[in-house]
Amino acid sequence: FQLFKFSPDGKVLLSLGKAGVSKAATDTFIGPTACAIAPNGDLIVADGHWPRPTDAQQDGDRLVRLKTDGTFVAQYGRMGAAPGEFMGPHALAFDSQGRLFVGDRGNSRIQIFDQEGAFIAEWRQFGRPSGIFIGRDDTLYVTDSESNPNRNPQ
Repeated sequence: FQLFKFSPDGKVLLSLGKAGVSKAATDTFIGPTACAIAPNGDLIVADGHWPRPTDAQQDGDRLVRLKTDGTFVAQYGRMGAAPGEFMGPHALAFDSQGRLFVGDRGNSRIQIFDQEGAFIAEWRQFGRPSGIFIGRDDTLYVTDSESNPNRNPQ
């Protein structure tokens, strides 16, 4: 339930979240899965891993924006399947235009947002996106954890 920032020699520079605490709050996470650096330097965290321990918060899937020192700025989304909602956001990447691509694994789609967190589009031609990489030429690479069309999302 934590994220850590390390120096090149392995020294812990920043610790976010609280060990053993699964809660969607300004200083804790329910299950962080990815982190990306926004064009302005802010940290964007995908929060909402599935499956969750039975004693963990069962809702609260979201994106969290933090300053580089870990100060909470905002959160976007909630658990659900509508545009801007998530079920296991699992991967993050920014393209050259500053758009944020989010692998919404439980909803079998990629959602795209502007730098203020406003929804732009969703793409559903993927299985269950678990990883995203965007090359310098804006080529999008997506890893698919389970593309079985008969599998029910969580």
